[in-house]
Amino acid sequence: MIKRYNAAIATILLILISSILLQCSTLSVEEKERNSNAYLVSASELGKVVLINSQNEIIREIPAKNTYDAWMLKNQHILMNVDRGIKIVSPLNEEVFTYKSEQEIYACQPIDNNRILVGECSAGRLIEINKKGEIVKTIALTFDIGGHSCFRGARKLNNGNYLVAHYGDKTVREYDKNGMVIQEFVRPNHVYSAQRLKNGQTVISDQFTLSIYNKSGALAWEFDAKKHPELGVNHLTGFQYLPNGDIVVCNWLGHPPYKKGIPIFKINKSKEIIWKFHNAKETYSCTNIQIL
Repeated sequence: MIKRYNAAIATILLILISSILLQCSTLSVEEKERNSNAYLVSASELGKVVLINSQNEIIREIPAKNTYDAWMLKNQHILMNVDRGIKIVSPLNEEVFTYKSEQEIYACQPIDNNRILVGECSAGRLIEINKKGEIVKTIALTFDIGGHSCFRGARKLNNGNYLVAHYGDKTVREYDKNGMVIQEFVRPNHVYSAQRLKNGQTVISDQFTLSIYNKSGALAWEFDAKKHPELGVNHLTGFQYLPNGDIVVCNWLGHPPYKKGIPIFKINKSKEIIWKFHNAKETYSCTNIQIL
């Protein structure tokens, strides 16, 4: 009697396990991608940074006026730009650091020696500030169109150089440690963000395209969002290049009246769209993203 009972239990467990395995194996590519993502998103005109879990649920909101760039730090604090300034908040949304500026700011980045890179767009310069909020380094930028349209994304590279997306000039410029221009990437549309990969390649987002340039500065790969009208692309903004070659991209859906579209999506090396985030209501002004 006991043996038959145990056999019945074993059979039921086997059926349940088989059912679960079958369900997992039949998940769509998009469902598998959705379950693997957790990310931090800057939503500029919504005035907040949002933390989204692997089930695409918003689990935390941080008020941040006119925010365009945000980072989750190792201690779970969040660094972000807020209109004309920078702030860091704790996991309880308490401000633990504040830097105020008179300039428009669209970029920030945690860098070595407890410093923060700040992109003061309307002043046409990059500054590095320490944990006391003191300016310890200034890089004057080279540009034709300044003011509000001077630049958006700015990053300090591992070699100490700086990569800046000059929005108005439609050009990404690399500056050395002293602020001299050493390389330029000219695009047909307004550029927003740029990232230098470990292999020396440079990834750039402009209004409608993502492009990759090799170490010699030649165009090696390009994704044209206009070929995918289902995305409703208005302006590609921040992105993150992942170790496997996939790229997660933000699509800023404009000023009021807001356009309909997919605010965040992922593409692979073959230029296939393999994942979409559909909640435009909460992220229609998506400007940057950090995969956690």
